[in-house]
Amino acid sequence: MRQWPRTLLGRNLVLLVGLAIATQLCAIAIFIWFVQRPRVDQAASLEAVQIGLVARLLAALPVAQREQQLAALGGVSGATLPLAMRGAMPNPAPGYGFAMRRFVSSLLLALPPGAQAQWDRQADRPRLWVRLQAAGQYDWIALPATPVDSAFLMWSVIWLLLSQATLPTLGAYLIHRRTARPLQQLARAAGSIERGVWPAAVPVAGPLELATVADAFNRMAAALAELESGRAEMLAGISHDIRTPLTKLRMAVGAPEAFEAPQASAERFIDQIDAIVQQFIDFARGEGGASEAPVVTDLNALVDDLAGGYASEGHSFALDLAPLPALPLRPVGTQRLLMNLMQNAVLYGGTGLAVRTACEHGMLLLEVADRGPGVAAAALPRLKRPFQRGAHAELRQGSGLGLAIADRIARHDGGRLALGNRDGGGFTATVRWPLPG
Repeated sequence: MRQWPRTLLGRNLVLLVGLAIATQLCAIAIFIWFVQRPRVDQAASLEAVQIGLVARLLAALPVAQREQQLAALGGVSGATLPLAMRGAMPNPAPGYGFAMRRFVSSLLLALPPGAQAQWDRQADRPRLWVRLQAAGQYDWIALPATPVDSAFLMWSVIWLLLSQATLPTLGAYLIHRRTARPLQQLARAAGSIERGVWPAAVPVAGPLELATVADAFNRMAAALAELESGRAEMLAGISHDIRTPLTKLRMAVGAPEAFEAPQASAERFIDQIDAIVQQFIDFARGEGGASEAPVVTDLNALVDDLAGGYASEGHSFALDLAPLPALPLRPVGTQRLLMNLMQNAVLYGGTGLAVRTACEHGMLLLEVADRGPGVAAAALPRLKRPFQRGAHAELRQGSGLGLAIADRIARHDGGRLALGNRDGGGFTATVRWPLPG
């Protein structure tokens, strides 16, 4: 069973050549049916009128003059064609082409009943013999004819179709040349990614469809490169951040006499490791509980509850909570966002802890601030990226993922996290959500 060509060039070639041949066949059929056939019928009708006129003239002549005129016309008298001329082909001359066959058939239909026609193949000049009945006798009239060679016509049509197939072949090549190069570039770039080598962006050029595919491929490659970079950073971050509490935990187990409360110290180190691992898990989830359905959430109640928990640990937050309208948020995700911002303030600020909520300019605002050392203005834009910390934060234990996770959660809920330095000293993290219209 034959199959389509596997290459795009082969398929374009088959399609275009097939369309060209089908178009030519339709054109030939239309020419034969609507042009050639009416012309042949018209010629046969005109010939029939002339033959009828000759027959009537012969019938009006005396017998002797009729014989002379028949001889002058190359005709003979008699109901049967003479033996010398019986090598003629029978009507409707199957050895000839459509035009001649159509001409004979139309001619016989236009002549009186009983008329016959035969081709003379033995004569030097091909003739069509037509038998007519006039004045009670039969007369054969010889008409000069030039039949069309059917084999010549067939080969002419074949050569015409072959010549018409060359242009689609050239067109298929030109189309393929414009599409093959971008597709080969995409294939090479995909092969590089498969080998773990990140290629340069493929050119976004050419037809709109190919340019769209190239642009989508570049964006996919960039996203994969970012994921790979994040994975590498995460592995490096886990190794770096867990090493310190893990070393202390090993010391607490191996040399408990070095600690005043070995068990409490070991539990504290385990809690630190657990908190670091949980941060990495939250970051790996991408959007911090993206599958959670939004519900109407009391943001002030979440802030008050978390602040109470931190107060029991000796970290007091000053609360300035304004009345807020109902806003559909994801409770677990929003609580994680608040915890990350407040934990960041406790860990890196330590003093002047405050949380404020308000409605300003059609936005719901949440602000978490501290009076710590703050962050250099040049470092603020990169703090929302994973594993990025300020200069003072390098001395504190942490994963560098808290603000990155908070930013993802805020963006997923339609909000925006902004970081800045607090007036009078310190650091602020502000989240704004658009109020429902």
